[in-house]
Amino acid sequence: MQNPSENTDLQPRVPSEEQNYGATAARVRRGPHVRVSRNSPAKRDYLIVGVLCYENLINFMDWFIVPGILLDIQKYFELSDGAAGLLQTVFILCYMLAAPFFGYLGDRYNRKVILGAGIFFWSAVTLGTSFISESYYWIFFLSRGLVGIGTASYSTVAPTIIADRFDEGKRTTMLSVFYICIPVGSGLGYVLASSMAHVTGDWHWAFRVTPCMGGLALVLLILLVPHKIQRRIEAHRALSIHGSIRVAAEKPGAQGAAKTSWCQDVISLGKNWSFVWSSLGLTAMAFVTGALGLWVPMFLYRAQVALGIVQQCLEKSCNSSNSLIFGGITIGTGILGVIAGAEAARRLRKTNNRADPLICATSMFASSLCLYIAIMVAQKNVLSTFVSASLSITRKMSSGILGR
Repeated sequence: MQNPSENTDLQPRVPSEEQNYGATAARVRRGPHVRVSRNSPAKRDYLIVGVLCYENLINFMDWFIVPGILLDIQKYFELSDGAAGLLQTVFILCYMLAAPFFGYLGDRYNRKVILGAGIFFWSAVTLGTSFISESYYWIFFLSRGLVGIGTASYSTVAPTIIADRFDEGKRTTMLSVFYICIPVGSGLGYVLASSMAHVTGDWHWAFRVTPCMGGLALVLLILLVPHKIQRRIEAHRALSIHGSIRVAAEKPGAQGAAKTSWCQDVISLGKNWSFVWSSLGLTAMAFVTGALGLWVPMFLYRAQVALGIVQQCLEKSCNSSNSLIFGGITIGTGILGVIAGAEAARRLRKTNNRADPLICATSMFASSLCLYIAIMVAQKNVLSTFVSASLSITRKMSSGILGR
């Protein structure tokens, strides 16, 4: 049986007898189970995963540049803590509103074109950010929102390409590798921001590195990722990653149906309570990690000032050693947490079919305790705060990779 392919342009796909979308997938007449023949993943499949992982890495590096040099940005634009927090809020709101839209487009249009456009867009906006003067702070806020839109175009579409390139046995492994780039990229964002600010004495240079890396990612995407991406999906297997359900008909002549609208897809997903509760849990985790990601380096700096370990910075460019240390912690504990969570789930699944939610819940509870300890001991011992924060991140990543 031929696997359906993507459109080679931005014209909508014409519904066929072998492909249905959204809520209509449930109305396809199902035939008897048929084993679908598959080939082993080709070397090019792994190369595509490598390209997408690299792009995911720089995606999150760009996301966490601002937290790495937040103190410098506050001084430059004369922002209060509330205004500084609004930078993250604007980014997240734009990301949140744009993600479902790009998920809808990813189901119906060529995904390589969407990825390329998203990478080019956020790279250009980030580069432009580095030239904003202090009198135009509102443009800086606007640029963070635009970067959130560009980031959403990539984060919603890239995992579906990996899922379509690999069978069930390899798919989870490849997606785990893809998601490991989240903590690694986040940590590298802190490291890049603090290092560039320290070396150049100007925080603007931190925003000029990731656009160059984005340009390389765009070249790799054009050269190495095929324009037509064959779908490797089991017959009648619903894949609902980002607001869509695709079903490949098993029997020739199966009843086809027209594409559904975005609203119909959302309503269909809203009836899937497992999806709803998982999404709410991941939202709660993202709420906490988003706040921590932005404020932990600043929190540690102020704790050190309160304890008399360092003097309050009155210069334009301040020492960002806390960002550098926290970035290293994020990289190490993030990798450890993802690997530990995946391995624990693999072992527990042999005896308990509810392994994933159990590990998620346990890890989140342990992470909350570690986070509480980290906050409470900061006024007495900053080293203990670093240790507790490390344990909290490890637990969060253990639950996060399974929650996705």
